Amino acid sequence: MDEQKVKETLISWRHTLHAHPETAFEEVETARFVADKLRAMGCTVHEGIGGTGVVADLTVGDGKKVIGLRADMDAINVKEVGTPTYQSQNPGKMHACGHDTHITILLGTAKVLAAMKDELTVTVRFLFQPAEEEIANSGATYMKDEPLVKECERLIALHIWSKIPVGTASLRYGPVMSAADTFDVYIEGKGGHGALPHQTIDPIVAGAEFVNALQTVVSREVNPLEPAVLSVTTFQAGTTSNVIPASAHLSGTARTFSPTLREAYPGILRRVARGVGETSRAKIRTEYHFGPPPTINDAACVDTGRRACETVFGKDHVVDWELQMGGEDFAKYDNPKALLLLGGGFADASRRYPQHSPHYDIDERALLLGVEYFAEYVREWEKELSK
Repeated sequence: MDEQKVKETLISWRHTLHAHPETAFEEVETARFVADKLRAMGCTVHEGIGGTGVVADLTVGDGKKVIGLRADMDAINVKEVGTPTYQSQNPGKMHACGHDTHITILLGTAKVLAAMKDELTVTVRFLFQPAEEEIANSGATYMKDEPLVKECERLIALHIWSKIPVGTASLRYGPVMSAADTFDVYIEGKGGHGALPHQTIDPIVAGAEFVNALQTVVSREVNPLEPAVLSVTTFQAGTTSNVIPASAHLSGTARTFSPTLREAYPGILRRVARGVGETSRAKIRTEYHFGPPPTINDAACVDTGRRACETVFGKDHVVDWELQMGGEDFAKYDNPKALLLLGGGFADASRRYPQHSPHYDIDERALLLGVEYFAEYVREWEKELSK
């Protein structure tokens, strides 16, 4: 296959997808784009899996030996600030986490493997998953128990990572990404005039106390050697300058690799709420929402992937990148699995904006490397099975 032509096709697909982002469970046009391309390659296509998901098979022989390759499809609610020619055409929505890259790489892999189908000895199943960004109610929740998914002996995925320079990849043994849970805090006070605070129970002051008290949990209750995050990320209260509101709403995220700490988080939030409620006289209620657990790579899957990485990137460019406190709903799948972090960072480090930044972009040389990794992984697994 003409490498230059493949590169041009990948870039064209990515630009189309980047310009037309769709958020969780709304990936209708994205799914149609994916399904049309896969049918043109000769794959057997199944639509509407887990909502707007697409699953496609490149069937070989009796189809009993199946490896699954997975990509997520959703964008996020961010207004793009960069000015590429392929800038988002959907106001307030952007592929700021790189899922357009994941879709492109998996489509490219399907195209490359379809062209060499006669050489394959296993069935390759391509999983295009919706709604990874939903956290608690994410697409993997609905796809993981689908028969087409459960039949996969392994699930292999990658995540583009803008802080890792292009040409480098990380495939760790064990933990890779944190659990990603969320919480809500509802505060009921007593509203009144801003000039008469003594006649009120101020939910803003109570909320501020709650935020401050929460900061001591990680710094004073968690082993300093254990990664943990408790972040309050929204604080909503009041509508005008001379009124103390009657209520406030806070929300945030809780991250950890520890099952014990994760189980303790809901109780910790309730304890802090009780304490702040006593001192502020406000009524405080918390809700905790469990999202994906930590993403933990299966050792056998990593063994295969490491060999594929050394072929594609070279041994000196395969690294153990630091653990990530970001979450991935790939963790929800029960299959043996492995997640690779694919370097997409520009040579100019000042252009390496993090995931979810309105300036986010990647060095598109990563696209072909991602395709080569997936294809090489399939070949390495075939070698293992033939022994």
